[in-house]
Amino acid sequence: MHAGVQGWGAAACRWGPAERAAGSLNAASLREEQLHLSLLVSGGWRTINFHVVPVVRRKLGVPALEGAQQMPGFPEGSLRRILSQGVDLVPASTQLWRTSTDYLLTRLLGELGSLQGHRLDSLSILDRVNHESWRDGGRTDGLTFGHLKTVLLWASVLFPAPEDWAELQGAVYRLLVVLLCCLATRKLPHFLHPQHNLLQGSGLDLGAIYQRVEGFASQPEAALRIHATHLGRNPPPRIGSGLKALLQLPASDPTYWATAYFDVLLDKFQVLNIQDKDRISAMQSIFQKTRTLGGEES
Repeated sequence: MHAGVQGWGAAACRWGPAERAAGSLNAASLREEQLHLSLLVSGGWRTINFHVVPVVRRKLGVPALEGAQQMPGFPEGSLRRILSQGVDLVPASTQLWRTSTDYLLTRLLGELGSLQGHRLDSLSILDRVNHESWRDGGRTDGLTFGHLKTVLLWASVLFPAPEDWAELQGAVYRLLVVLLCCLATRKLPHFLHPQHNLLQGSGLDLGAIYQRVEGFASQPEAALRIHATHLGRNPPPRIGSGLKALLQLPASDPTYWATAYFDVLLDKFQVLNIQDKDRISAMQSIFQKTRTLGGEES
């Protein structure tokens, strides 16, 4: 869509049981002044409820996005090219508009999909586990696909090496360690606006969600209904109580939000498998800083 031209785009969606026939378009929400059309689309094993909203694409310079262009983990030049396309304006009310980065984030996911490895596969697995296990088939509130998408984007930056994504089990756990840290600290930074916490004001029981995610990370076979054996013959050991204290560290010291710190977490799940000597040295340095947490769990 060209700048200044108004059109319609699916800016939001949710998964859940259908209350109408798949393929139906409901304009009742327009009478409620919500400024979106509701569209049900069959997604095979579940139904997707899209909210179709008007969009205006503007080539605006957004200072908050400038730093994002330097993030590793994406094909060279891809972030600069995508962010140069501008942002969308979507209705915030009947009189006001707001900026939306949904289109940019979708394009970034597409760039990750062009790389070798299991980045999008790991996202797909956690999306299904989230819906079927953590959200009880969509009957309870919980994490959205948008939350998980943001976790993958951050994990791709924190783990830019191709070897991190070469094996499916390790790829899934790279998302899990980032997600567990975000739930433990109750902070999931927006990928393009890190000062914005996507978990703040969500109304979710983050403690309960953390317990479900931690349970899956400790024993994934119980939640996986699709070939659980693809995670390997020997499941990771159950984790001790000290892990949550370790996960809390980035809340008090942002410097822990780094590859070496998350490598420590991966090592505790026995899914590190990294040979880079500099990276192992950095991980060991971080580990020494955490020894004061107590015992073998630090």
